[in-house]
Amino acid sequence: MKKLTWIVVVVILLAAGAVALIGASSSRSASMEGVTVTAPAFMERLVAGVSARLTTGKAEFQRTLDAKKNVKSFRMRTLLRLHPGHPLETVIDVSCPDRERFTTTIGDRAFHAVRIGSKAYVEQQNGTWTVQDTPPAGWSPCGENPGEPAPWAVMNEGRDPAIVLAKVSENAEIVRGAFVATSNGNCQQWMATLKLPQGAAHGHGNNGLSYTVCIDPKLHLPVAVSMGSGGMVTSYSDWNQPIQIEPPAL
Repeated sequence: MKKLTWIVVVVILLAAGAVALIGASSSRSASMEGVTVTAPAFMERLVAGVSARLTTGKAEFQRTLDAKKNVKSFRMRTLLRLHPGHPLETVIDVSCPDRERFTTTIGDRAFHAVRIGSKAYVEQQNGTWTVQDTPPAGWSPCGENPGEPAPWAVMNEGRDPAIVLAKVSENAEIVRGAFVATSNGNCQQWMATLKLPQGAAHGHGNNGLSYTVCIDPKLHLPVAVSMGSGGMVTSYSDWNQPIQIEPPAL
């Protein structure tokens, strides 16, 4: 009977701690433009709160790196705000190991490109396509590779920022944020600050570069990555869904 009582006490304490965590973390929920964020159901927040207290941000980043190695396909969407008005939006469909399709739009202008194996195809303004050889392996964001940017990238759109951050997490300070429901699934936010070398922090204050990484606690795959105050946000969807990518007609 005493053993059962202690079990009940432990469960109550864990639940109370999770509720406290939920309340505290809600104030640290980061903005993720382009990703609809709402409050998850209470029980989902409760379970996630308990789980989050039993791990660390660096451990979760490592799990994300490991989980990404087994992914067959996915979609990344990056919104980059350069100035008031339409954002620069880049959508990349990835079919591993070596197929990807880019679509970048700003306002009413659209740019398209396809990479398959050793060939890269880029659509011209007149609607025709050109083809050229690609660089050596490593351009596709499959496995633990972050991938290469789109041909017209402004700030590395097309690279997988979650993998980049996972690889440098040892040099980051990571703080647990809120557990949120998004249009791409529930996820646990982790606020990561990359410490810059002394003398390299000019323009970034003393806190280094800051990111918010929202990770699905079940799949250990990223849902969204937000840079700074949200001027650049990458969201993820369609993990392991069929994605057909073929070379365009020349």
